[in-house]
Amino acid sequence: MPGPPHPTQIEPLKRLTKIVNAFLSRDDIGPFREPVDWRGLGLDDYPKIVKKMMDLGTVKRKLERNQYFSATECANDIRLIWSNCMAYNADQSDFWLLAKSFQRRFEDRYRKIRQEMDCGADLKDGDESVPDAPPSSTSKSGSSAKDRSAPAAVPSSPDKPVPLDARARFGANLFLLSGVELAHVIMKLEQECPHVLEHLSDEVVTDETTPGAEPAFAPKLEINVDAIDAQLFTELSNFVEERVGSKGFTEPEEAPPRSKKKRR
Repeated sequence: MPGPPHPTQIEPLKRLTKIVNAFLSRDDIGPFREPVDWRGLGLDDYPKIVKKMMDLGTVKRKLERNQYFSATECANDIRLIWSNCMAYNADQSDFWLLAKSFQRRFEDRYRKIRQEMDCGADLKDGDESVPDAPPSSTSKSGSSAKDRSAPAAVPSSPDKPVPLDARARFGANLFLLSGVELAHVIMKLEQECPHVLEHLSDEVVTDETTPGAEPAFAPKLEINVDAIDAQLFTELSNFVEERVGSKGFTEPEEAPPRSKKKRR
């Protein structure tokens, strides 16, 4: 069994522990929190596609037990969580998009650690690239629940302005989405309209259920709803209204005079 950590890896592993705790504090991390119950879900082909299963709970326990020799070894396990999900689920499905979003967030934070300190020997010396996810299956279900497909985009004229009340309704309805559904919206914005996303300083989150646990850092994000282009807005608005249904916000009392933003 690998470990204990090399003396030079104690600090980078502490930084990775904070990243793992930040992920675990999120509401939408459920599919990656514990091992996939593939037997209970009837996913008999899961172990045939996913050769080495991994989850954040397992990574956290290995960190607590000093079972990682280097930060690179730990980072590869975290990468495996996202790539397993992307391998089993259909491209662009909700769970695929959620894993892709977390993969990007992790690499952004891990890159800062690698720039500041030695993280141990990489698989290939000098290779800074993010490992590609294994080929995706186009007929599989969710990582820990059955997958739901997003509705097709609704054509919209890019020259036709979106009414302010529609943008206000969209912004209000974002608060009613589940974690997976909100992650789908954010991922689409990151891919097609990244300038509307504003990454704020991370928020400190304390795990009160674990005595002596170090504070984690949960990322805070704002969405500038008014800056989303008309065609993408129409697609996302249809997606949000379909998922929210009768719970949705229907008519604002007064259109906001300034840009309405969603804070996470």
